[in-house]
Amino acid sequence: MPGVDGRRPETRRSWLGDERGQTFPFVITLLFAFFVLTAVVINVGQAVNRRVFVQIAADAGAFTGATEMARGLNTIAQLNGTLQQAWGKLTDATKGFSVTSCKASEMGVSGYNRVYGATSTMITLVNKGYGKRAQAEANRVTTYNAMDLFPGEEVEMGEVDSVNGFASPRPKDKVVDLMEVPSGTAPQFPASSVAKKRANWLCLAPAPVKQSGTFGLWFQKVPGNPVGFVWVVKAPATKARVFDSFFGGNIVPKITAVAAAKPVGGNIKEAKEKYVTKFIPVRDIRGSVWDEQKRKNRPVLH
Repeated sequence: MPGVDGRRPETRRSWLGDERGQTFPFVITLLFAFFVLTAVVINVGQAVNRRVFVQIAADAGAFTGATEMARGLNTIAQLNGTLQQAWGKLTDATKGFSVTSCKASEMGVSGYNRVYGATSTMITLVNKGYGKRAQAEANRVTTYNAMDLFPGEEVEMGEVDSVNGFASPRPKDKVVDLMEVPSGTAPQFPASSVAKKRANWLCLAPAPVKQSGTFGLWFQKVPGNPVGFVWVVKAPATKARVFDSFFGGNIVPKITAVAAAKPVGGNIKEAKEKYVTKFIPVRDIRGSVWDEQKRKNRPVLH
C-alpha cells in the first residue's frame, strides 16, 4: 500500500539505509598512507645504501694510503739497515776507533761517507715520494670506486675535513718525521763500536797519528709523532627515488664518511721491514664530529 509520499514503505526504508560508497574515503586514505609509507621505506633504504657506499669508499682510500705508507717505511727500514752495515765496516776498518793503519782507516771513512751520502738521500726521496704517493693512490682508488657507486656525481675526498677537524696524523707530503739515532745506539748488525757522531782514533803511518771524524748516523722516527692515514669521503645531497619534490627536493642529505689506518709491525731504527696495514678506530683520531642535521657535535662511535 502506498505511503503518504506515494512511495512504498519498503522502498523508503531501503533508500534511507543505503550504505553504498561509504567505504570509498577509507580506501583512499589507506592507499595514500600505504604509498607514503612505501616511499619513506624506499627513500630511507636509498639513504642507508648511500651511507654504506660512502663508508666503503672511505675504507678503501684509507687502507690504500696507509699501505703506501707501509711500503715506504719498509723501504726506509731496508736502507737504514744498509747504513748500519756500513757502520759495521767502518768500525772494523778503524778497529773500533782504537789503533789501525792509516790506509785502512782512510778507506773505511771514505767508504762510509759515500754510502751515507747516497743512502740518506735515498731515504729522503723515499720518505717524500711515498708520502705523496699515499694520497695520490687513495685519490685514484676512491675516484674509481665513486664512478661505480655514485655515477655522474661529484664526490669530495681528501685527508683533511676542516669542518670536523679530521686530518691524517703524519707530516705533510712525507710518510714520517725522521731523526738520526743518538750517539751510543747499538746497531742491529755486527759492529766494533756503538753509534758515534764524532770519534777519535790512532793510525800508524808508521808512527801513531791522531785521527778524528764526524759521522752521520742511521735514522729513527721522531718520538711522539704519530704515523697514520685518515681518508674523508663526502657524497653530495641527491634526489630521493620516490616523491622527492613532494618532500621538498634533494631530501637525501650530504653524507660524510671517515676511515683511518696506519702501518704497524715494523721498526725503522731496528731495520725491521715488517710493516703491514691495520685499520684503527676513527675515535682515536677525534672523539666528536659536527652533525649537520642536528646542528651539534656528536661522539664518534667507530
